[in-house]
Amino acid sequence: MNYYFPDKKGHFGEFGGKFVPETVMPALHELEKAYLEAKKDENGFQAELKLYLRDYAGRPTPLYFAERLTHDLKGAKVYLKREDLAHTGAHKINNTLGQVLLATKMGKTRIIAETGAGQHGVATATAAAV
Repeated sequence: MNYYFPDKKGHFGEFGGKFVPETVMPALHELEKAYLEAKKDENGFQAELKLYLRDYAGRPTPLYFAERLTHDLKGAKVYLKREDLAHTGAHKINNTLGQVLLATKMGKTRIIAETGAGQHGVATATAAAV
């Protein structure tokens, strides 16, 4: 099986491309530019995101040694990463804090979320309320 990585224009393979409507492309280019700038901004964007992840989301979440499960498995040491202890009860807040912070830095005033079971929607709304 062959895997292809996108070229500099985001196209995959000989005939591939970005699978989004052309009407969305300007917004994606704007987002890509803002992301690349934020990624390099260690003292601004990155520092602010790190602060929110630590002080608001409760990161890093702890590892828990599952003693009884380890015993039952007869040798394999089992640790549980307690993402359920993050604010909103799941790992989703890690992503949405970065998304909302980037959108805010881009001057966006509305945040939307596509969600299935609802946890991503809750995390997005929580991050937007910060």
